[in-house]
Parts: sequence; structure tokens; C-alpha cells
Amino acid sequence: MKDLLRALLPVAATVVILLVTRIPALPFRAWLTSPEPWRTVFLNSLGELSISRSLVVRWANILGEDLTWTHALLYVPSFIPFFVAAALAYHLFATKGSGPGEIFAQTFHRIRGPVLALFGALVFVQLLIIDGENASTMIIGTALAGGTGEGWRFMAPFLGALGSFFSGSNTISNLTFGGIQTSIAANSGLDPHTILALQSAGGAMGNMVCIHNIVAVCAVLGISRSEGKILKKTVRPLLLYGAALAVAVAVGM
Repeated sequence: MKDLLRALLPVAATVVILLVTRIPALPFRAWLTSPEPWRTVFLNSLGELSISRSLVVRWANILGEDLTWTHALLYVPSFIPFFVAAALAYHLFATKGSGPGEIFAQTFHRIRGPVLALFGALVFVQLLIIDGENASTMIIGTALAGGTGEGWRFMAPFLGALGSFFSGSNTISNLTFGGIQTSIAANSGLDPHTILALQSAGGAMGNMVCIHNIVAVCAVLGISRSEGKILKKTVRPLLLYGAALAVAVAVGM
């Protein structure tokens, strides 16, 4: 029992830290995300770069346009709680000869390839969703809906899955396709609540085939050149998931 509790301690610490730093009623979230500039550097036509005491980096007026990028270094999970949990795990489980330098070297060796792949994939996602109603994803969704009519209720989950496949996030999939799903439901005489539920369910199942997730898992497990094989295997449960949703829609609508 003692060994089990010891093994669960880093995971429990991660969950607790995530909870206390994400609940708005507690002060920690405000401390970690305060955007008040502490130091500002003007980059001429490139805009202005500032950092707050909470280490929130903000790049405003990018290339003279009304564009702003912000990143809360202490709020993203990579620092708090993952670095904290990693330090706790190292203290609990480190063996002789496994110093921090060796651990960082092994980690870097595993992630250097996936980082490049993920960077390219994220750029690709932004290109797909840029330009609002004229975005590639919107054109794809409209074309699919136009050819299905009321049968769209069976296809809606797969549009959500497409969004997650591109972006690696159910949230981004919903933000990208939620509006068009509502529009399609209105034009096709379908219940918008049901269609949006199918969109969200499809976004969840799309994570099975998301290349971001596959690459990340391969990096964590130290598996190389197996992304294609994993993708082929994960397509099958995705199709089964979609079939189950289709049956649920046929029975419920």
C-alpha cells in the first residue's frame, strides 16, 4: 500500500495543482495570468513585446496590424504542474547514476523529432481555419452538407472528427465547425442541439486519429517510425464509434 501511494503521489500532485490553479474563485489563477506589463520592448514595425511579473508574454500590434499574441508561461501545464510533478517524481524515484542531465538528454532525444512535426501540423491547422467563412474547413463542411440534406445527422460527427484530426483538439474542432453545424441544422430542418452534440462527440472520436496525438504518444513511449501503423489501427475504432452514433441518431431522431 505504501508503494502504491508513493507511485500515485506525482499524479495526485498534478491533479491538485491543476485544480487549485484553474478555479476562478481562488487567487492563484489571477496571479499566474496577470497581463499587466512589467517590461516592454518596442520592435518598430514588428510591434511591441512585453512581459508581466507573472511571466505572461504579450506581442501586440504584430506587423502594424491589430493582431495580438499572448502566452502565460506559468499558467500553461508544461511548467505548473508538470515541472513540479517531474521534480517530485525525480526525488521519489531517481536511482543512482540517473542525474538530471541524463534525464533531460533522453527527453530531448525523444521529443526533437515530434516537435518539428507538431510545429508543421499547427501551422497547417492555422492555414486551414484562417479567413473565416472562406476558410478551407468551412468550404469542406458546406460542400459535405450540401450533398446530404437531412442525412447530415449521420455525417455531422465525422465533420467534428475532421476538425480534431487537423487540430488535435475537440475544443478547436467545436470552435471551427460549431457555427457551420448550427447553420446546416437550420437549413436542413434538424435539431441544432442534437447536431452540436454530434459535433462534440465527433470531435472526441477524431482524437483517435489525430496525428498530433499519435506523434506525441510515440515520443513518450520511445516508438519510432510507427505513426502510419498506429493510424491504420485507430481508424477502425473511429468508424465503429461513428456507426454507434449513427444508430443512436436513427433511434433518437
